Amino acid sequence: MVRIRGDGEVPGNINLAPDNDYQEVAQNISVILSMVQKSAPMLRGMGIPGELYGRPLPVAENALVGYVYDQIEEYEPRAILGGLTFDRDDSTGRLIPVIELEGVRDSDI
Repeated sequence: MVRIRGDGEVPGNINLAPDNDYQEVAQNISVILSMVQKSAPMLRGMGIPGELYGRPLPVAENALVGYVYDQIEEYEPRAILGGLTFDRDDSTGRLIPVIELEGVRDSDI
């Protein structure tokens, strides 16, 4: 199981030819979590809604649970998720989703 942090930074070591499906799915989830919706010209619906930035942490956390699961289900349906938690920093107002990736389904879906 691997933990993927959605801290808003695109991974610096993107591999365009991952060794296996597991690495590819983990990388794709990381990109989904780092994007703000409407920021990619051909994928306007992918990412975290910008309307949640600046909202109170409990409100944003509750809304993000549904958004994160929906985004991964739509854009990376091969992922088998173990859970979703949040790293929270009340002093700075940062809320970082952390996904546990348990496995990967066959890509024949």
